[in-house]
Amino acid sequence: MGGKFLKALSLAMIAGVFFIFGGAAPARFPAGTSVDGTDISGLTYARAEETVRRELRGRLMQKRLRIVVDGKTFDFRYPEINVKTDMRAALSSARKGGAHALAKRYYLVSGDTVLRGICDTFYQKSENAEMIFDASAREPFSYRAEKSGRFLEGAVLERAAETSLGGGFEEIRLQTVRAPARVTVQKLRDLTCLLGSFTTKFSRSAAARAGNIALAGKKLNGTVLAAGEEFSFNRTVGERTRANGFSEAPVIFDGEFISGVGGGVCQASTTVYNAALLAGMEITEYHPHSLSVGYVEPSFDAMVSGKNCDLRFVNRTGAPVYLTCRVENGAITVSLYGKKSAYTFRRESVVTEKISPPEPEYAEDGNTKLRSAKDGLKSCGYLVRYRQGVAVEKKLIRKDSYAPVRAVLPKPEEKEEDITPNFTIS
Repeated sequence: MGGKFLKALSLAMIAGVFFIFGGAAPARFPAGTSVDGTDISGLTYARAEETVRRELRGRLMQKRLRIVVDGKTFDFRYPEINVKTDMRAALSSARKGGAHALAKRYYLVSGDTVLRGICDTFYQKSENAEMIFDASAREPFSYRAEKSGRFLEGAVLERAAETSLGGGFEEIRLQTVRAPARVTVQKLRDLTCLLGSFTTKFSRSAAARAGNIALAGKKLNGTVLAAGEEFSFNRTVGERTRANGFSEAPVIFDGEFISGVGGGVCQASTTVYNAALLAGMEITEYHPHSLSVGYVEPSFDAMVSGKNCDLRFVNRTGAPVYLTCRVENGAITVSLYGKKSAYTFRRESVVTEKISPPEPEYAEDGNTKLRSAKDGLKSCGYLVRYRQGVAVEKKLIRKDSYAPVRAVLPKPEEKEEDITPNFTIS
């Protein structure tokens, strides 16, 4: 029995070798067999696959993916477009004959990179407007206009491409999206509105005093206060010393006019004070003079002196405040610019009492400086707030008392006595 089995096994092996080396014809597809509409009747597997692929390639060559963005056209054809199929599965099912579909998925080769490149073609970055602050210019603010950007939405393009490739290769038409700048010239203008301005006048004939006012104005000009920052006049202007450029001129001290370095600077601080009030700043420190001054109404002066008396205010607007100071033609003007406000302000000075000066005194000699008498007074300062031209609040912000000034007059000349004898010549 063992011999018969070995003999049968040997015959089977010989038959197998004969089949492998061409002894038997390869299998062919039955008549009436087709895949994806291509007839493969009587074809071997290899020949059938080659035929179906050739037909598929021919149809693929006719395909075109067209993308039009803002009028610019991008065309893609084979080999930029290709297709994936279930060829093996379809041919395997076709061994039994009949018509068989071929599942296909068209795709754009390196699609992510290609579509990103299209998006990059149209990308333009927006540019914010810019503001230039030049305190020395007549118009302190100039602006560089913003530029809008644009972009093509990548996700929208990707979905449109997938839909076209998965359907009838419909033309894709898209528009870029405008990307407005975050900061516009109008926004910058709204952040650089004139909030308050005030002017006082001085005599140019008093050269030293006029020079001190001009120097203080130069040091003030161009000051920028960040939101929440406190302004200090003394810190900004610096010490009133000869080393800091200031000259000797009349100052008010303890109810008297005396000569001191920096005379006239109080007129600059007073002008800043009133501009700050009109701009809605929060005043945190001010000091009145002991005597009333001629360049501003009572209760609206602001004396500064050394390190003890300062003028301070805080910027509560939530945005930067810009200060300019212009000194020309015998006048000093301080202006504050910043975030547009719904409110405007008006000052109101009310004299509540006048104080008569004491009896004059007389100069003892020709070296004594003469002066006229001046009433003292008591006064109140009010700040009226307006919204759209209508007063909505009147606030008492200070009460002051200014001393009178005693006159110093020339000493009257003594009259000589009449010593003529009282007799009659007869």
